Amino acid sequence: MSLRAPTAAISIDVDALRFYGAIHGLGAQDLEPDPIYTVALPRFFALLDEFGLRGTVFFIASDVERAGRHLTEGLAQTHSELASHSWSHDYRLTKRSREEIEADLRRADAALSAASPDGRVCGFRAPGYNTTPDLLEVVESLGYRYDSSLLPAPAYWGARAGAIGRYRLSGRPSASLVGDLRAFWGPRGPYRMRPEAPWRPDPQGGLVEIPMAVGAGRVPLIGTSWVLFSESVRSGLLEGALNRAEPFVFEMHAIDLIDGSDGAPPELAAAQPDLRQPASEKIAAFRALFKTLADAREVCTLAEIAERAA
Repeated sequence: MSLRAPTAAISIDVDALRFYGAIHGLGAQDLEPDPIYTVALPRFFALLDEFGLRGTVFFIASDVERAGRHLTEGLAQTHSELASHSWSHDYRLTKRSREEIEADLRRADAALSAASPDGRVCGFRAPGYNTTPDLLEVVESLGYRYDSSLLPAPAYWGARAGAIGRYRLSGRPSASLVGDLRAFWGPRGPYRMRPEAPWRPDPQGGLVEIPMAVGAGRVPLIGTSWVLFSESVRSGLLEGALNRAEPFVFEMHAIDLIDGSDGAPPELAAAQPDLRQPASEKIAAFRALFKTLADAREVCTLAEIAERAA
């Protein structure tokens, strides 16, 4: 596959704070209002607007339906894409029956299509980056153009497996799943694939897989790691990644734009290292990244990258 010009994309998963409590075995407590929606999301759209960029926003459909469509107002202002992050963000969605998976994703598609500025959804990202053939077959049956669930970073898989194991031993089991290691060893750039082996390119496949960015040594270049790296490490990894021909697909989470003072529960801030970093410092790191991407590449939505990957 070839792209007409070097491209980049900025995507964000809008996961409410209750899901992080579940990851850390703290329980899934709802916050009203949740700073993910009242603080982090407006900060993300403000950053896009500052540099005239478009992003791809993966929404959990049940939260959009519950909280109101005002959550998606920034999409039209920044000409960004709305994509599906499922109805319920069930970390064990891949363990459900085919019928349960289909019910979740179809319900999400209906709600998000109604909330989308252009009335459609064409992309999906799985909760926790985990997929199965049943899940991707449903995504394909919905007529979606792409999936962007794979993070080709085996070290991330190992770190997550270790954390899940430690939580289990401590008697505070995580809601997260380890997942299939093969999915963390796939190609770095977009490719067509089949649901039964999404980590393996297949020119006859119906879905385009758009992996998230990794740097040298397949170090994950996602929002969580980005704010934890030093400035010199960030610069070196980014320079190397931008020297590669494939699209640079930066994935972040809305939680990356807040800190403990923005309303996160203290026990969650204690368990989530990036919440202990000042939001001002994190926003400055993302501002520098967005400026570099705006200067170095054509920044597209994931739907546009999928369309070009032909």
